[in-house]
Amino acid sequence: METFNKEIVVGKETRVFEFTQMRNVNGVKFFVTSKDANKKAVSFSLTKKDRDWKLLPGSLRWLYDIETKLADAIESTHQP
Repeated sequence: METFNKEIVVGKETRVFEFTQMRNVNGVKFFVTSKDANKKAVSFSLTKKDRDWKLLPGSLRWLYDIETKLADAIESTHQP
């Protein structure tokens, strides 16, 4: 299981996101944890759709604003 951390700017602050690679019958996904602006823990997943890493439907709205940054973090760190 691959795990890595990445700092990503969200609005005006930098937050640490912890990515954990998981494999199952549906393929590879990344389970991600962080804290929101109120320091409340948040978790979500990204899966590969075609060539891009995408948030699972129903993710918190503010995550979609940084979806590309999250995908770039995976692409720059993840070795298939």
